[in-house]
Amino acid sequence: MKKKLTSLCLIGMLVTALIGCSGGSAGDSPAMKRSAGMTRSPASESAGLESGDTAAESKVQNGRTSDESQIAVPRKIIYTGELHLACENLEVATEKLESRIKSFGGYIGNASHSGNRGTVRESTWTIRLPSEKFDSFIKFAVTIGELQSNTRQAQDVSEEFYDVEARLKNKKIEEARLVELLKRATGKLSEVLTVEKELSRVREEAERIEGRLRFLRNQTDLSTITVTIQEIKNFQPEGPPTVKTQVSRTFDASIDAMKQLGLAALLFVVAVIPWALPIGLIIWLIARKSRGPKVTNQVEQIDDSQQS
Repeated sequence: MKKKLTSLCLIGMLVTALIGCSGGSAGDSPAMKRSAGMTRSPASESAGLESGDTAAESKVQNGRTSDESQIAVPRKIIYTGELHLACENLEVATEKLESRIKSFGGYIGNASHSGNRGTVRESTWTIRLPSEKFDSFIKFAVTIGELQSNTRQAQDVSEEFYDVEARLKNKKIEEARLVELLKRATGKLSEVLTVEKELSRVREEAERIEGRLRFLRNQTDLSTITVTIQEIKNFQPEGPPTVKTQVSRTFDASIDAMKQLGLAALLFVVAVIPWALPIGLIIWLIARKSRGPKVTNQVEQIDDSQQS
């Protein structure tokens, strides 16, 4: 009996071991494959996503860089210049300069004149004109007289200009938010006063920034040129003058001489007019006195002839 029970236990244990081994080998392949697949798929997917995201980000960054490089931001530059000229006739040079300023779209900011006729005279103009007309005006101005000196400066304020522009935009957004918050405010009076105080501060800063932006825009849109012309009689420039310069000088000298002659004749007539009446009266009296004895003698001779 004991032997039968022992043999039955051994057979059961053997069957159980065999079933377990077969189940384990059979479960290893699908389960392990599934587990391996489940273990690898998230890593591979995350790696794929990361690589895809990196590639996408690189594409976006490259696209932004290329777009920013293609969009050229206009430079904001302040142009200033200073010209010193010499001429023989300051009136003629002044007329030429002032008559052409408006044609360049500019205006005279300041003007000063010194000296009298017969002395060294000098005039200075501060001219504002569009920046795109800067070079063309310089080319014209140097033809008015003989160039003594020419200086020009260009100050790049692009960084400050766009920084101030961005700050103003942010202040406007902040102001709009505070206004909206003030409209919705239904709390205590102290809270309303706090919002109003903050709104006043933001508006003050915005006005100050806007003033600076207007100044920069004005300085970059309009260039400043200071022209100084000095009148020098019998001025001889270095080097022989051109034919155009000689013809212009000769014509101007002839016109000036004609004006001087006409002025001299006019002044002579004006000077003689006060003397005309007394001189005419004296001449008339002298003529009348000289005629008196001759007429008396002729009358006496006629009377004597009649008596005889």
